Amino acid sequence: MGGTTAATGAPAVRRARFRLEHPLLVQIVRYALLGAAGTGANAVVFLILRSWLDAVPANLIALVLSTALSTELNRRFTFGGAEVHRWRNTVQNGGTVLFYAFYSSAVLLLLGLFVESPSPALESATVAAASLLGGTVRFLVLRQWVFADDQPEDDVTKDQTAATRS
Repeated sequence: MGGTTAATGAPAVRRARFRLEHPLLVQIVRYALLGAAGTGANAVVFLILRSWLDAVPANLIALVLSTALSTELNRRFTFGGAEVHRWRNTVQNGGTVLFYAFYSSAVLLLLGLFVESPSPALESATVAAASLLGGTVRFLVLRQWVFADDQPEDDVTKDQTAATRS
């Protein structure tokens, strides 16, 4: 019976050790997965709204909804339920919406200059492709500023030393 527990516990221990030894890699993978899902959700909302609205207004509404949802999902999943710095979160959400609003609207307008009557699917795919750069910058802002641990490095070292002695 003890062998079964050790055998089933080994992968869980390896996963936990990997997460501790490579936290940045784990965050990047989780962020990429949520980013892909968020981009997909944004595209679906955009395509639904595109039936009633022009490209830019549909894009802005989809953007606001997907930004709010993805920030909370990243807080819980990518950054392990990190404490929210409310004003930083508000500034980041507002900044993200403003950045993507201008950036993706410009992308849509440029697409319209180069492609006569682009389809909603092409518009959505173009915005999704352009969002890769913005997503990379957003990851860094979330990791280094919004969900950053403000504890000074000396205090972190003391806490880790105390935890290992316990």
